[in-house]
This record gives sequence, structure tokens and C-alpha cells, in this order.
Amino acid sequence: MSPGCDVGEDGGADQVQVFDTLGRETTSFSVGDAIEYLLVDEAGQLWAGYFDENPIGIRLWSAEGRLVWTSDGARIPGLFDCYALNVSGTVAWACPDMDFPLVEIRPDRGRTPYGAAHAVAVHGEQVAFYGGYGEEQGRLAYGELTATSVEPTAVGVLTLPDGTRPGHRRVVSRESRIYVQGEPFAAWHVFDLNG
Repeated sequence: MSPGCDVGEDGGADQVQVFDTLGRETTSFSVGDAIEYLLVDEAGQLWAGYFDENPIGIRLWSAEGRLVWTSDGARIPGLFDCYALNVSGTVAWACPDMDFPLVEIRPDRGRTPYGAAHAVAVHGEQVAFYGGYGEEQGRLAYGELTATSVEPTAVGVLTLPDGTRPGHRRVVSRESRIYVQGEPFAAWHVFDLNG
């Protein structure tokens, strides 16, 4: 049996209380004001959906009250106002304001196991990350999407057809492709994860 969660009536401190299977309080914490939805996922994390009085959107809290993820930087239009929220496993589904799209939120999957990347290609359950900082500028890292994460599978270096690295370049990604244009910016080269 998983721990339970109770939410207090006021927006003050310790409005969330977490209990163990014997009914003993293990911790308490605050998740803020203007809460429309509170749902616990199968990992025991708390998803909070906020309405526009407090334009936060959605936040994910650990069972200990640590902020795990927030929609603040998610670049999803209208996610400041959560109209609907559902949790399945460790994935959340939401309908935010601004035309009410259905949004799938997988915070763990959003983290790359390779750090920074300047382009990403996705094909089915395969993913490739291109670029990075410093010595990893030409890195091409492969992974496989799982239900909750990206599992690393291989790392290499992206080279142009003549065997050289692009150097200073422009990069655009779309579906399974990464488009790279190196100096003197006269031609585009295409890496396709699907072929």
C-alpha cells in the first residue's frame, strides 16, 4: 500500500500532509495558493495544477516536499492556467488555457543523459542528441525512449561527408532529421535517425 496524502484548507504552510501505511504523518509541506488539482502518481510524487489566480501552471513535488519540476520554463502556451489534469503512472496529462491542447508531461524523460544538446532527432523509440559544450560540440549521442527516461545506447562524433567536423555551424532539427550547415554556410547536410 502506498503512502496517502491530505491537503489542508488554507494556502498557508504545511497544507500537504504525507502519511505512511500505518496512518502516521511522515512529513508536511506547502505547495502554494490557487490550487485546482492535486494528484499523487505511482511513485508517490504530487502533481499540483494551478488556476490563473496564481499563474504557475503545473508543479511536481516529491513526497518529501521538494520541487521536482515546474512548467515555468516548459514553453507550453497557456500552461499558466491548468484547466484539466490527469496522472497515469508517472506521466501527467493536462489541458491548459490557450485553445486547450492536450499536453503530455514526462519530466524524467525530458532530461538527457548526455547533458546539453543543440539539436534532437526522434524516430519511434529512438532519439539522437547533437552537440554540447566545449569538447562535446560535435558529439552525436544515441538513446532509447523508455516509459520514464532516455536510456543511453551509443556516443559518437558527427562528421560531414568529407570526414571533417562541421566546426562553427547552424543546426535545426525536425522529426527524425538534424540539419547542419557549417561555415561558410553554403550547404546544408542532413543526419537522419531513420535512415
